[in-house]
Amino acid sequence: MNDAAHFEAILTQLGRLLIDLKLTGVDVVLIGGQVISIEAMAAGRPGVIAVETPTGVVVPRGYSMEPDLLFDVEDAGARGEAIVDALRANGFSRIRPYRWLKTLDTGDMLVDLFVPPDLDAAQNPGGFTVLPRGDLALSRATARHLRVGTSAIDIKVPDPVGFLAMKIEAKERLRPQQTKDSFDIYAYVALKGPSTVGKALRTSREGDTLRAALRRLFGEPKAPGVSDVLSYAGTLETTEKELLARAVVDLFDEVNRISAATSGTVSER
Repeated sequence: MNDAAHFEAILTQLGRLLIDLKLTGVDVVLIGGQVISIEAMAAGRPGVIAVETPTGVVVPRGYSMEPDLLFDVEDAGARGEAIVDALRANGFSRIRPYRWLKTLDTGDMLVDLFVPPDLDAAQNPGGFTVLPRGDLALSRATARHLRVGTSAIDIKVPDPVGFLAMKIEAKERLRPQQTKDSFDIYAYVALKGPSTVGKALRTSREGDTLRAALRRLFGEPKAPGVSDVLSYAGTLETTEKELLARAVVDLFDEVNRISAATSGTVSER
């Protein structure tokens, strides 16, 4: 079975699981790389995570096969048992406190469960992973509605501030040696556009902090985030790599220019 079919099967099962989670009254937001796929599909594009060079060459990371689900801390604390019951009712089995597995016809499906920071054990009876900056992902999550095959899926995803905050935290503190988070940041910003991302940063109290991090990661062609993106382009000629590096830097320059513009209002985030 190919990756596209497996990805479709995972999203179909995810849609069913989300229906049952909604019935428990829990608030859940999809996080991680799969957010890029959902945003792309909601815009009528393929769900594979990829970027395009200035000359039109597609550089793929592939499909994100493991849904990461972030639960509202109060909901998770009050309804932890109901969350577990919904997973079991959908055929998942627990292999770690935060990770659940189901074998589909197309292959295995793993789901990781998270809660936002600043909670004690009593608020997290399920033993889900505490996610730094998870509060930002919950604060302005947006619903997306799409069809996968014959199934309709309703799912919440973070806004640009929430997505970038978590991905930057992952790259700079949690797993700095991995390259996928930088690639995902670039792919997400390229998909959403510098205007959308820049305006979101401009109206957030987190804007200055996130702008500084984006400059560290993508501020010049030798920056670590740019190098991470190029690590997925190993088959490209040197000139193509240089063009891609320049495009990455230029995209984030534009984001920073828009986000640093004078704004009349700042949100309470």
